Amino acid sequence: MNERELFRHVALHFGMGATLGALFMTSLLVLNVQSISDVVLRSTSPITATIVLVIGASMYFAFGAAITGFYFMIMDEDYPKGGRR
Repeated sequence: MNERELFRHVALHFGMGATLGALFMTSLLVLNVQSISDVVLRSTSPITATIVLVIGASMYFAFGAAITGFYFMIMDEDYPKGGRR
């Protein structure tokens, strides 16, 4: 795998992680788990707090997915295609 393909795959994992993180935090806010929505709505700037929570979770998931995907791709290249060492 060349560097361009590796970057494309890592960027794809980053995007998938970001999407999952945003969906996860949005679902927590909608379901009001542990009264997160109540705390956000009572803050001085609820829109900003919501954006920070969603983007923060999205970035955590994105970086985790990108690093994990990169690690798996690098480790997968160590094995020959024939299945023998």
